[in-house]
Amino acid sequence: MDTAAGSPAYRAVPARPPAGYQTISSFREVIVPVLLVYSILLPAGLAVQLGSVVLPPYRLATLLLLPFAIAQMTRRKISLTLPDILIIAGSLWGLGAMIVTSGLSVGIEAGGSFVIDGLGCFLISRAYVTDVRRLRRLLIAILPGMLLITVILIIEAVSHKLLIAPLFPQRAALWNLYETRFGLLRARAVFPHSIAAGLFMGSLLSLYFMSRLGKFERNLGMFAASGAFFTGSAAAYLTVASLGFLMGYKSFFNLVLRTRERLIYLFYAAIALFAVLEMFTGRGAIRTLINFLAFDKGSAYYRLQIWAYGTVSVEKHPLFGIGNAAMERPRWMLRETIDNHWLALAVRYGLPTAVLIGAGVMAAVALCVTRNSRLNDHDRTTTLGAVFSLLALSIMAWTSGLWANHVAWYMLVAGTVAALANQLPKRQNAPARRPQPPRVPQLRGRRVA
Repeated sequence: MDTAAGSPAYRAVPARPPAGYQTISSFREVIVPVLLVYSILLPAGLAVQLGSVVLPPYRLATLLLLPFAIAQMTRRKISLTLPDILIIAGSLWGLGAMIVTSGLSVGIEAGGSFVIDGLGCFLISRAYVTDVRRLRRLLIAILPGMLLITVILIIEAVSHKLLIAPLFPQRAALWNLYETRFGLLRARAVFPHSIAAGLFMGSLLSLYFMSRLGKFERNLGMFAASGAFFTGSAAAYLTVASLGFLMGYKSFFNLVLRTRERLIYLFYAAIALFAVLEMFTGRGAIRTLINFLAFDKGSAYYRLQIWAYGTVSVEKHPLFGIGNAAMERPRWMLRETIDNHWLALAVRYGLPTAVLIGAGVMAAVALCVTRNSRLNDHDRTTTLGAVFSLLALSIMAWTSGLWANHVAWYMLVAGTVAALANQLPKRQNAPARRPQPPRVPQLRGRRVA
């Protein structure tokens, strides 16, 4: 992941795009992922039920748009890379595992939903958001929807009244939805939980701040990201803080050291931190982080119990998981949710699913960083904005579950990063040189009289 091995120092990122670069694509080139994002912003309760099959808006849109994405990849001859292969393999393993644990009919229904929500959204962005020009156009096109969600979050938090959630069936009692923190209602807008809303909106920060869009669009995008603060979610605040750290890290190298940042240092630091926590805390790295990062100690304790019983479940059913069965746990643990995305994948679909998909996401990050090291600073900053967003979400997925429209957004961002790993630098063509007449060799020596 070293982005500047052996590269010389260079000037800070310019305020204007370099000459000869096309900075933004046409709307027509990204209409498919734009439709997908707006379907993600619709409440999951607006579902179409076909027999026992439930199709929320984002899942229905993915089913309708996926053939266009596959045709696009075929037409443009987009070949599969390591991240694609790993994520496809993990998704198909999850489908097979659900069939093994739940039977053919139920397995195809539940496993198919898992594949559509994850792999389907990944492939749509993989096919269409193939360079920074398209990413910038996508960010502009979805900005009105993001601003609307932020306005709803602010109104809900300040008025202490949910606008969207009471309109649709909820698994929890209605009074459980009205939880306050810091004097504000924990808003959720169209999302199934305030945590999902906070993670979603927080992930927009680096996407828009580093987009190299115009000042007006960039400021509006950052305002949309501020909606994360009105969810009252610790995960949302940590997402914003981690993105702030990553962006500050990049700025320190660019502005102070006058060189390109070396993300490999962060990778080394993360490994060292994990090793120290694992060896010296007596509780392990994951348990320590869960306890430290949670605002509510009661919630932290509950999450630690989920981790304890979840890992036991994975040890008992490592290959195919438990499917839709209830995870073994004490009777007092009433909630069936698993507040750890990667653990949930391993418990439900088997350890290979979690490992393959997680490895695919990390491979996308590594390839995107290394392959784009020669991009101009303008486009590379936009690329790193997507990388940072994916990194922050992937880390927070260790402390929170991703489900419904939020997992669709996460896989869409992952597909974008995987696609950007294969973008080509948009270099200005050098002026053609005039053909030179062939040189006639001259004989050296004395003249003959």
